[in-house]
Amino acid sequence: GDRGDLLAEVLKKYNYKNLDDVVGDRVMTTTEFMCKVIFDGLVEKLKDKFGESGDDAFKGWIKVTLWESHKAWGSYEGPCL
Repeated sequence: GDRGDLLAEVLKKYNYKNLDDVVGDRVMTTTEFMCKVIFDGLVEKLKDKFGESGDDAFKGWIKVTLWESHKAWGSYEGPCL
């Protein structure tokens, strides 16, 4: 559906790429950092699709969680402002 398509659009920038080449080699691309990057990308895509204000604007809460293993993970969450 739409959510999967929006997420796929955000992730294609990073999928199978060296993150140092994408965000720069001076950035620590931790799991938490990537959660925030993906969150920001989703917010941008939602605003592009639904607008920033009005009845059609997305007014929800987004949570991005990335799992490194069954024991290690990171998250970022917040409102879509």
